[in-house]
Amino acid sequence: MATPHRVVDSALDGLADGASAVGRTITTGLKGAGEALMGALDRPLREVGGVEGPHRIIDRALDGSVDAAENFYVRGVVESLKTVGKGISRGLDHPPEHVGVPPELGGGFRGPRFLRR
Repeated sequence: MATPHRVVDSALDGLADGASAVGRTITTGLKGAGEALMGALDRPLREVGGVEGPHRIIDRALDGSVDAAENFYVRGVVESLKTVGKGISRGLDHPPEHVGVPPELGGGFRGPRFLRR
């Protein structure tokens, strides 16, 4: 049976994964909108000379900035929070008897009634 803190950790990991997915969705939307705009701006230049316009320089720089922001958010913030949660859960996994707390005081946590079987 999972301990209460592991259940909470698992639920929070699910929320963090959801937050990462939202970040990726926003990034994909922004880049898609930018590509649609760039395609529209490229159309006249491609018909005349078959080349992309100078606006593509800005597009590629903005794409890199959006990717960097997503990377910072997903790998920097969300993954760091998940790592902290794992560390706290590992610490709470330590048996209370090993730190001098008698089992009758700290080892018999039963949790709320609705979680007991």
